[in-house]
Amino acid sequence: MQPLSIELVSIVDDDPFVRAATSSLVRSLGWEAREFASGPAFLASGMATHTQCLVCDVQMPAMDGIELLDRLLGQGIDVPTLFITALASARVRERVQASTALCLIEKPIDARELQAWIGRALRRG
Repeated sequence: MQPLSIELVSIVDDDPFVRAATSSLVRSLGWEAREFASGPAFLASGMATHTQCLVCDVQMPAMDGIELLDRLLGQGIDVPTLFITALASARVRERVQASTALCLIEKPIDARELQAWIGRALRRG
């Protein structure tokens, strides 16, 4: 396994097209990107402790993004997290605001908005 760059962004989304597009954008901006199809896959990968920014879908089967963030915090891993969603209902917004996430970005993702938030997350971490 090759060494990780200093700025690793992990992308967790059950939609393969969103994962691929987001990963491509992150790489084009000069950051390392890793893709995961689910929260459990991300947790099982062991990459959580190497991740400087997490871009995560809120609504996924098995484990939603907020549950994933809670699990990470429970393990003592406080990674700056950006949530993305196609369905930004009032309830989803409330749950995200109650979490430690930095923001909620609605799909389709605006590249400049994502770049700005990842930049903030990396400066925070």
